[in-house]
Amino acid sequence: MNFKFFGSIEQPGNLQQLQHRISEAFALLTGFLMIFLGVSDFFVGLSFFIVVAKLSFSIPFLVGYWVMKRYKSFDPVIHWMLAFGFFAISVNFFNNEGYKGPTTYTIFIFIVAITMLTRGKMMYFWLVIAYLIFSLLFYGEVKGWYTIEQQYINSENLFWDHWVTLLWTGLFVFFSIYIFVNQNRIQNEALNQIQQEKDIALAELESLNVKKNQLLAVLSHDLKSPIGTLSQTLELAEKDSFEKNELELIFSDLKSQSFHLNKVLNNTLEWVLAELEDRQPEVTAVKPSDLLLEMKKIMQVQASRKLQEIITIEHGPDSPVELELNEIRIILKNLLDNAIKFSPIGSKIDLISTRTGNDLRWEVKNEWQETEELISHDLFEFKVKTTFGTEREKGTGLGLPLCKKIADKLEMKMGFETINGHIVFFLTRKIS
Repeated sequence: MNFKFFGSIEQPGNLQQLQHRISEAFALLTGFLMIFLGVSDFFVGLSFFIVVAKLSFSIPFLVGYWVMKRYKSFDPVIHWMLAFGFFAISVNFFNNEGYKGPTTYTIFIFIVAITMLTRGKMMYFWLVIAYLIFSLLFYGEVKGWYTIEQQYINSENLFWDHWVTLLWTGLFVFFSIYIFVNQNRIQNEALNQIQQEKDIALAELESLNVKKNQLLAVLSHDLKSPIGTLSQTLELAEKDSFEKNELELIFSDLKSQSFHLNKVLNNTLEWVLAELEDRQPEVTAVKPSDLLLEMKKIMQVQASRKLQEIITIEHGPDSPVELELNEIRIILKNLLDNAIKFSPIGSKIDLISTRTGNDLRWEVKNEWQETEELISHDLFEFKVKTTFGTEREKGTGLGLPLCKKIADKLEMKMGFETINGHIVFFLTRKIS
């Protein structure tokens, strides 16, 4: 249910907005109430003065509703309407059988209106005014301070006037409480939704913080030792502390260390970029065969150090395909690096591209030994774990989780399988 006269209440808002909507409802319902009561008084046979008075009393409330809707001026209009309402009640009291008439019911309207429409000291002020006015009117009649003239033709007319006033009073209280309760429900639902979103964001933030700490631990562990060694070696070399053959061995080791450091830093940079969710990947048209040859050229030098050979194999059409080239390069480079590290010396590594229908699949296939701690259920989980290749090449454990994260972000399927002493890592992408 949504009352368009009172504004769009099906949206969460603060208490002040809720009071403004109820203020509009109060003004509109009270204006209609005066019109209806004036018409009903005409049919129950009350005097022409009472009928005209009640019809006239509707005008200030309808004008107040229009001012609040048009100019968003609420507090002054609310106080003005309350003051006029008490004046109208006082006039009506003397022309509607006093405390025996339906004026008694209006106290409920004013109690509800004052509670919902006013705040702070003004709320207590109007509550005191309401009880004071009604008490003086009723007590004055009982004590004979004034005489109330009979306005009703018979008891049945008095009954119908009571019935109509009670109906409108009940409707006003119903609509006011409904708007308040309904808006409170909407507010609670909105707050619950916000809280759920905050909880999810907090969980993601905590997860990211854990990853950050893990990454810092990896960097601290893997960079401290080689950088320290490099500094000490250069200092000793500067002092001519080494023989020529010793320097060759040392520089060879430093070259290996620098290669490892470069890989660590590259993986770290790529992981950070992958965490930036608002980074949009660039799409480039490329032939599958060209991508295979490019990856082979990049990684063959590293493979040659272990006398390994990268063999490219292509299946299916070789027409250009729109691909997230940078991201796919990162994944294939890491998979080839992984294959080189865990393959025996002199082995062959297959880099395969297969295009069938709407799928383009890449595979990196290499030999592996079941005794290696390479295959595990948490292979793609981001966690700190130092690994060593067939020649004790050191790894950080960042590469495969990074690849999986990038693949998931691009809605690609990535996994691995073992076939006859070989392990095959695959990456599949949907193409149009």
